[in-house]
Amino acid sequence: MKFLIGTFLWALTLIAVCEKVDVYRTGYAIEQLRAEKKQAQHEQRALELELARVTAPEQIERVALTKLGMIRPRYDQVVLVGPRPKPVPPPSQGVLPVAHFATQ
Repeated sequence: MKFLIGTFLWALTLIAVCEKVDVYRTGYAIEQLRAEKKQAQHEQRALELELARVTAPEQIERVALTKLGMIRPRYDQVVLVGPRPKPVPPPSQGVLPVAHFATQ
C-alpha cells in the first residue's frame, strides 16, 4: 500500500514538474516573439522613413538632375496630356439635341 501511495505521489510530482517546465518554455517563446516583433516594428519604421525620403519630390528632382542628367523643361516644351473635352456643336436655333446631354 505504501508503495502504491509513493508511486502515485511520485507521478503527481513528475506531472507537476513537466507542467512547470512547459510553462517556462512557453514564457521564453513569448518573450522571444515579443523581441522579434519589436525588432520588426523598428525595421518597419526605418523603411517607412527611407521610403518617405526617397519619394520626396525634392529627392526625385535631385536624382533626376544629378544622376540622370535631366534638366527642367522650358515653358514652351511642356505639353499637357489628358482627355480632350468633346466639342460642343453650335446650337441650331438655341436648342441642343438630346443626344448631346446623354453623352456627357
